[in-house]
Amino acid sequence: MNEAPQISTVDEACTFISCWFGLKNDLVGSQIALPFAAPQAIETVNRRLGRLWLEHGNIGIFDSQDTLISPHRYQVLPNGIVPLIWENQGVWGCGFRPEISAKLWVKGDWPDDHSETNAWRPTQDVVETAVVFVMLSNMVWASIDCAMDDKDEKPAGVDRLLWNFAPWAGFSGFWTNNEKTLIRMQGSGWGVTAQR
Repeated sequence: MNEAPQISTVDEACTFISCWFGLKNDLVGSQIALPFAAPQAIETVNRRLGRLWLEHGNIGIFDSQDTLISPHRYQVLPNGIVPLIWENQGVWGCGFRPEISAKLWVKGDWPDDHSETNAWRPTQDVVETAVVFVMLSNMVWASIDCAMDDKDEKPAGVDRLLWNFAPWAGFSGFWTNNEKTLIRMQGSGWGVTAQR
């Protein structure tokens, strides 16, 4: 039995995504040239899959559902925040402050006590959590056989928890099967299932 280990880092998420899509190993992005340090999670993504930010017609790891902004396009807002993720309808965003690049800042309808405000605010979470969530959810949406599933439970045959650290209440995580051919994103009354 080939048990899928649970993902705990951006690097492990990149490995799973690479295997899922059969990506080659030479996808190192171009050097990130900014007047400030990018978060380590973004440096890791750039080192593992960064060329996908630059290639037209990529498989959608960075923009199938929500957009993980290329570090080559980062801009510091007047309030000192650098946006790094935008939800597909602009309902929420994630960013960081260059001086403390690991801490996650959010805006809009993020699941915290201030989701009704549209101002950027710090969270207790780190950038890595949001990056892994967005990459895995984009992976599901970018898969060849992707379907919405209204059942609020994991499907039969998918019994390996892959990752469940997202901050949303009711998010049960990403699940896979032993063969790693089926993935399920489940929680909050909705679900998406994809096969490769």
